[in-house]
Amino acid sequence: MRDRRIRDLRIVAKWLRQNGQPGLDESKDRREDTGLTELTLDKLPEKVLARIDLQTAFMISRCVVAAERLQVFRKLHGRKLSAAAIGRMIGVRGWRLEAFLAALVSVGLLKKTGKLYSNTALTSKYYVRERSIFWTRLFSEECRRDYQAFSVLEEMLTTEKSYASILGIESRDYIKEMKRNPQWAHDFTHMLYHYHLPHARSLAENLDLSNHRSVLDVGGGSGVMSMALVRRYKHLKACVLDIEPVIHVAKKIIRRERLTRRIDTMIGDMTRHIPDGYDVVMFCDAELGGVSTLKMAYDSLPGGGLVVLVEDFSSEDWTVPLYRLMWQLRSNTFWLHSKQQMVTMLRKSGFVAVRSRRIYKDTWLITGRKGLARRRRASRT
Repeated sequence: MRDRRIRDLRIVAKWLRQNGQPGLDESKDRREDTGLTELTLDKLPEKVLARIDLQTAFMISRCVVAAERLQVFRKLHGRKLSAAAIGRMIGVRGWRLEAFLAALVSVGLLKKTGKLYSNTALTSKYYVRERSIFWTRLFSEECRRDYQAFSVLEEMLTTEKSYASILGIESRDYIKEMKRNPQWAHDFTHMLYHYHLPHARSLAENLDLSNHRSVLDVGGGSGVMSMALVRRYKHLKACVLDIEPVIHVAKKIIRRERLTRRIDTMIGDMTRHIPDGYDVVMFCDAELGGVSTLKMAYDSLPGGGLVVLVEDFSSEDWTVPLYRLMWQLRSNTFWLHSKQQMVTMLRKSGFVAVRSRRIYKDTWLITGRKGLARRRRASRT
């Protein structure tokens, strides 16, 4: 009887998670552990693509972002609802509600049967099953900021001002935001955990750490990269270094994954100091400031130690990956580095045997080794 009750409770809990009910700990929603698959335009029906030009695409994408921010797809998951019922759930009414839903139907994200709306298979896959609630909440907000920025692109290009100063709004400093808002730090760290799962698996498959014992995961966030590595190499231990609000979240994720004996955490600032005591220093999507940070990593490593960079570095002409170029356009400072530039920076920092290879989509793995100290010859007397 007890086993049956537990089984029934698990079934109910799973149903509640899938239907987006509040009051649950989303970090336990293991459906997201397959990682995020992005909905690219080639996945839309051909008849939909045939109706979309670039200007229309800009407006349609804004409708999709609005649907994400209002959590339309999650609230419709597994349901068929009328426009009025959807409106009550998302707080929208009037003629714009019908037009908004019609727009989502027109691009194949909603299906209308009679007077009832439901998610299409495409939406259920890309916006519910393979997208964490954290991504829905935070990335849709980031997209809204993108639209703000690109609405004043001409002014940014001609005045060299930031979009925030042009619009008279506060620019977002991610570090300050996480320190100021623990909930935002919680959601942001979990969002990147789910996003980086496929990158972590690819890293573990392509990085040979057979002869290394310990990894310092600099700016490691949730620790997702370290988790993949210690699972691949049973002898390996890791330490995640990040700011205090992120480490607070990372500890919970590491504990949930039952890896507290293999992965430690440390509060720190990678722009000021990189601690020694590790024979691998790893930067994954950590937005390296430049050669100075790499030199600190070099100084912290023992002879034969390894530096590891994992990031979507750009092509030499900046055209790939496209999303990085778009983010650079909206940024206040220049940070877009190519793969070859990073290879050069590693060599300038003192690393030898620098190697690079693509491991996942536009993600590159770059490694460099600190040379062994040469033994001094004993002087003859």
